[in-house]
Amino acid sequence: MIKNILVAIGDTDYEKNAFEYAGQLAVLLDTHLSCVFFQDSSHGGSADVAETVMRRTEAECSLYDFLDYHIEAVAGNPQETICEKAHSADLVVVGLPEDIRTRGLKMIQNQIDTVISHITKPIIVVHEQCTLLRKILAVHHGDIYSDHVLGLVAEIGELTQAGILGLALANTQAEVTQIKQQMEAYLNYYDVETDYRTARGFTVTNILESAEENDCDLIALSASHHGKLYELVFQSTTQTVVKLANRSVLVTK
Repeated sequence: MIKNILVAIGDTDYEKNAFEYAGQLAVLLDTHLSCVFFQDSSHGGSADVAETVMRRTEAECSLYDFLDYHIEAVAGNPQETICEKAHSADLVVVGLPEDIRTRGLKMIQNQIDTVISHITKPIIVVHEQCTLLRKILAVHHGDIYSDHVLGLVAEIGELTQAGILGLALANTQAEVTQIKQQMEAYLNYYDVETDYRTARGFTVTNILESAEENDCDLIALSASHHGKLYELVFQSTTQTVVKLANRSVLVTK
């Protein structure tokens, strides 16, 4: 069960958007919200900036009815510290600037890749233009990691009353049909509105187009499980979806 959401706060528009997303989600899930300012050179390492961010966050948290929260600032490398702080959370929320959709793909490895590669808890990456949940695209390609996605999405969907679109992906029609049937059997026990689609191939295009065509607000999929060398040289499907999506992306291990 989700008992604590960790959100990375800051003074940029995308960090403010991530906080708003996490705050609303915490209220819907009736869970604790841990707001953490990761103080480093990108914020000038300034205590004044930290104080301003924390004061603003305190004021905004107080506007939510019945929100249980705490706010803190920690110093150090943000990517490493987020992963460390995530050990005390069930779900992590971070923001992502819109220019990552072009700039990020030109880089072999950047900050969001590092976090996704090393974090052990589920993480929602929030783009600047994201809205809160109405429908979740749950991507399943027939492995145990996709089962973890479906379990978390089922919990979130039931508590937020968001619908779930299960997307079964595999190389053959027989495989996608079997995955679809397994998803139907699992979600049958949850009080959620469900629908299903199938497609051949675990590709970025299949995932992004399915989310767009079906008006899904959140894409949920498992992290890549290629080796470190592969991911240093190539973009994984998961990392590319995170960067190219124009909606929130939930990544689980």
